[in-house]
Amino acid sequence: MYLFVYGSLLSHNSNNYLLNGCKFIGKAVLEGYGLYKVSWYPAIVPKEGSKVAGEVYEVDETLIKEIDDFEDEGELYRRQEVDVILNDNKVIKAWTYVYLLDVDEKNYISFEKQPWRE
Repeated sequence: MYLFVYGSLLSHNSNNYLLNGCKFIGKAVLEGYGLYKVSWYPAIVPKEGSKVAGEVYEVDETLIKEIDDFEDEGELYRRQEVDVILNDNKVIKAWTYVYLLDVDEKNYISFEKQPWRE
């Protein structure tokens, strides 16, 4: 299965170690979602006309459960299957984490200022 990451799990950020040993599939874009700063970390929520830059990794069932715990799945985020577009324009299904709480529009991060950097 595939996992689309857009924040602290990105290859240049602090929590990427959680994906050690996972196959990097490539950079990708998720359309129809907006990226927001919600603390020291980002979150995505559905947002028409927006898109999010990220990376896709191949993960197994054991790791996805560990990432669920890390992301507070069900409390802070909901793991959801989405269509992402790889750099070669191939569209694949991947899991990602969608924020469950409210976001402040003033903390929106435009696509031109992505990917997320810590």
